[in-house]
Amino acid sequence: MFESISFIKRVEDLPRVLKKGSYLLLIAEETPFLEIQKMADVEVCGAIFPRVIFNGKSFAEGIIVAKLLPTTTMQIIDISDLSRFDPPQNICSIFAILDGFSARIDEFLEEFYSLIPKNTKLIGGGAGKSNLIQEPVIFDMQRYYLNNAIILSSVSTIGLGVKHGWKPLVGPFIATNSHDNILEKINFKDAFDVYKEAIEKDGGLDFDTTPFFQISQRYPLGIVRYKKDFIVREPVTTNGKNIVLVGKLDSNSVLSILKGEKEEIISAAHDAALLSRCEIPDESIQSVLLVDCISRFLFLDKDFSKEIKAIANAYPSKTMIWGILSLGEIANADQECIEFYNNTCVVGTL
Repeated sequence: MFESISFIKRVEDLPRVLKKGSYLLLIAEETPFLEIQKMADVEVCGAIFPRVIFNGKSFAEGIIVAKLLPTTTMQIIDISDLSRFDPPQNICSIFAILDGFSARIDEFLEEFYSLIPKNTKLIGGGAGKSNLIQEPVIFDMQRYYLNNAIILSSVSTIGLGVKHGWKPLVGPFIATNSHDNILEKINFKDAFDVYKEAIEKDGGLDFDTTPFFQISQRYPLGIVRYKKDFIVREPVTTNGKNIVLVGKLDSNSVLSILKGEKEEIISAAHDAALLSRCEIPDESIQSVLLVDCISRFLFLDKDFSKEIKAIANAYPSKTMIWGILSLGEIANADQECIEFYNNTCVVGTL
């Protein structure tokens, strides 16, 4: 999929590293950045994320420069219109970057899955900034885009592993009223009242003195699935009655309120790495593409380095780990559909 991966601190350094070819730029949100200078024989697409990961460390400022192999195609498409997407039928893998705050992510992924060749493996994440305000964060050398996606299609095969490590605290409940990403009622009661009561019983946290997002990082919601792991949904804001989530939630979904312990969160990342590389011999591993949730980083705090180390322990020493801290994670690990996750670790072995 990629010919080379490098890291620079400033946009001004790009002319030094951008030579003839196509490039994907992953830019951490604190990087001073307005536009990409046009250069002959250079194609660039990119996106802004809360943080980026390079050589096993995370950065709030800096740019990952990923040069594409000639066999990898790259395009920006409107999430509301897939008519321009015509993937080559010989592709084996896709790296997808979506506007993380688009209202049509689930509909897009459902339609997108129907268009890609069978057995294609997909890894991806939601772009955006940690202020949780939708802005145009996807770009090329001409402009910025809102409600768009970058699609990299490759003939290269990848390994894929998805795990989260969150455990049920209380439930199950029924989401008796939910519209798009707004959870209104749980068991016919205001969603916030049910959520608040369960968490205050568990940890004694005071919702009046603690910012909601600081609490919700520790207590996400889990969509219950038959004989499968939860799909995690992260609460981000509330009006005192409804809860706004990252990602869609259907009415009548079965929910649990989840809780995380740092050791289990870190262990899950290691398990994801083992799943990702289980069929790939050491000598074939080029690098590890990590799509990890920004909320896991905030929850783990200084222990986030332990999660990176746990992932690294599944690979030969000196294997490069790079990627993004995202607003939503994307994968089709079970080949049944493409899932949009929150608070989850997705590991791609390239």
